[in-house]
Parts: sequence; C-alpha cells; structure tokens
Amino acid sequence: MRKYIDDVAARRALETAAQHADKARDPLPFVWTGASWATPGGEWRDLPLIRKGVGDWLADVVAGLRWHYAPAIEAGERRADLERQAESVDTSALLTEAGARALLHQKAASLRQAAAAITTPPAPFALETLQSLDTVASEMLSAPDGRATHLLSLASQFDAFRAPLRDPAEWVKRLGSAPHSVHVRTSAVWEAFCAAEPVLARSLGTTGGKRALFAAMDGRFGARRKLAGYEGWRGVALNG
Repeated sequence: MRKYIDDVAARRALETAAQHADKARDPLPFVWTGASWATPGGEWRDLPLIRKGVGDWLADVVAGLRWHYAPAIEAGERRADLERQAESVDTSALLTEAGARALLHQKAASLRQAAAAITTPPAPFALETLQSLDTVASEMLSAPDGRATHLLSLASQFDAFRAPLRDPAEWVKRLGSAPHSVHVRTSAVWEAFCAAEPVLARSLGTTGGKRALFAAMDGRFGARRKLAGYEGWRGVALNG
C-alpha cells in the first residue's frame, strides 16, 4: 500500500487545479519563476511558508469546485451509489436459489435504470480527481519537506503555477552571479529555463525561443565559450 498518492494521480489533480484556478477565492500566493518559488511580485520565501500557501490555496480550489459543481457532483455520487447497489444485488443473486434469483436480477436492472435516468451533466473532471486534489493539498500541508518539494515540482509543470514571462532578458536577470572560474554547461542552464520554454515556444517557436533565451544569456554574461567540448557561460549561478 502506497504511503502517498501516486504521481500520476497527483499530476492529474494538479492539472485540474491549474485549469480551474479561477474557482479559488484568492490568487495563487506563490509561483514558479523557473529558478525558485516566489510571490507573484518576485519576493522569496522559505519552504514552510511556500508549502502552506500552496496547500491552503489547493484546498480552497477544492472547496470552490465542490461548490461550483455541486449539482453535477451530487448527481455523479447518486449514480455511482445506485450502480454499486446493482452490483451488490447481482452478487447476492449468485448465492441465491433459482426461485429468488430472477427477482434479484430484476431489482439490479431497476437500479441500473434509475442510475441511467440521472441526466445532470457531469462535472468537467472525475470525482476521483477532486478527491485526489484534496489529498494533494493535505500532503502539501502535512507530508515531510521532501514530499512537499516533489509535489511543488509537479505543479511547476503547469502554466497556471508559473510566473508570467514578459521578456527573456528580464527572466535572466533573476539568475545570480558566480565566480568567473565557474563554468556552466549550456544544457544545465537550459534546464533552469524549464518554466520559460513553453511560453517562448508558443510565441516564437521552439528554435526561435531557445535562440532568444540564449541571446539574453549572452547579453548578460558574455558570449558562450567552447570549453572541454561543450558551450556554456562563466560566472552564472543557477538558483534553486
């Protein structure tokens, strides 16, 4: 038995939260900048505040979704309950003498018919996903730091949790400086831009976005240099 919700269910739940972020009463208190989690204004906070802020926000999204889609959720729960009852009756019929078996099968069919008659449109997500999101919020608040950090990493994959990218050069300014003797591989720097890449790819294309990003790095830290068979920059510190 797993100690925590599995990553597939957690990612699906976080995707639902990202798609319905407008159902929360308050805006997301922390966003992924590509290097660290910070306030929307760019102020850094420590992990306990970040995980509490995001956990409370996710719990608020759950409450908002439950309220907004209450009729659909209740209808889905009624339908699922009737279907479970029908399955139970069918199971009982297998253990019953032939004379009563037909009556039980008839009862099961009636229950399924009642379930099918519930026509309220379903919510735009599975009820299990909403329950998973509730679990993710709880884990964010109460699980060890390592688990909370992993959940934050999953969340950072979705645009709703990322800081808006206005200009590659503006994002590059958030990178720290390091001793000039420190050399950073191009690939390592590119990984640090994981939050910026999808935005740039949509507006400039994958290749164009990468070129704009590297040009901004060149403008800040000087042209890339060929060292030991790979390109990179000196004097760049990757935060986070």
